[in-house]
Amino acid sequence: MNRKPILIHASVWIVYLLLNNLLLFNWNLQRLFIVQMPFTYGLVAILFYTNVYAIINPCVQRKQYARLLLYTVLLVGSYVAIRLWLFDIVLPGLGIRTIYSETFIVYNRFIPDSLWLALQYILLSYGYWFAMYSIRLEREKRLNEQRIAALEVEKARSELAFLRAQLNPHFLYNTLNFFFSDALMVSPRLADSIMALSQMLRSVSEVGYQSLVAVGQELNYIRCYLKIQQYRFGDQLHVQFQVTGQEYEQHLTIPPLILISLVENIFKYGDVFDAATPARITVDLTDDQIRFSTMNSKKDVPNYMQGGLGLANIDKQLNLTFGNRYSFEKQEINNIFSTSLHISVTNL
Repeated sequence: MNRKPILIHASVWIVYLLLNNLLLFNWNLQRLFIVQMPFTYGLVAILFYTNVYAIINPCVQRKQYARLLLYTVLLVGSYVAIRLWLFDIVLPGLGIRTIYSETFIVYNRFIPDSLWLALQYILLSYGYWFAMYSIRLEREKRLNEQRIAALEVEKARSELAFLRAQLNPHFLYNTLNFFFSDALMVSPRLADSIMALSQMLRSVSEVGYQSLVAVGQELNYIRCYLKIQQYRFGDQLHVQFQVTGQEYEQHLTIPPLILISLVENIFKYGDVFDAATPARITVDLTDDQIRFSTMNSKKDVPNYMQGGLGLANIDKQLNLTFGNRYSFEKQEINNIFSTSLHISVTNL
């Protein structure tokens, strides 16, 4: 628990009480105020924080402004009733003299005093909430600006790396089309693999300058990748790939090469030849949600050493793009490794 805000609030209340009670009244009245101070200001403190955190915050977040007004009125009424019970019954019963002990006139003095105190701290609580809300908005704005700046830097680095590694795409595609045409007459299976590879390379070249791509483009890349692996290993390969909500594939967007990196992680570290525990890739799409999960049995050593994005880099890219609108979890239980990615694209 963070004690710093509590200490700050307590210090501010103490200083305020000293200034408000010890400096503004004469000594004869000070003794009465000092006696009843813990009760008076303990009650207004409860009023203050109840209004801020139990009424203003939830009502404003839900845009329930009529309810906000109603609850504020009820809170003031409750405060007056509790204060009346405290000063008229509890404190006199304990033998504690108050400023109302001599002339306790409910309508002429106590009610106006109570309403003035209540309205004073109600207004203070609204001012406090507005100040804290403004500070929070400013912090979120700065965090968003920092995240966008970091994303721009990351994008620039990616573009530079892409330019350094890029071959002439037209030459590459023409060469693959030539291989495809010749292979088609010899082996349709080989031709289909070449076409899948060509589509994968085209996808990579197209996303070189894009920060976001359609989910469908990423899934087509995965389909081509799995097709090549299926041709490569035949019936030995046991990988299940399931997609629901295909109608949203072109509507939703994500950073490029995120999903394929999770699939490549299966082939790098997982046992994709285990018929008893096949690797699973599951995609569930809705109009504003992306859920992508993988599960595979894990091998003791990697199948190959070629590097990819890595799970840490995937998490970094997702954080730069989606902030708190995503969750990425990974776990290993009984040698079964799984990942779960959930992205909310609302208000992107």
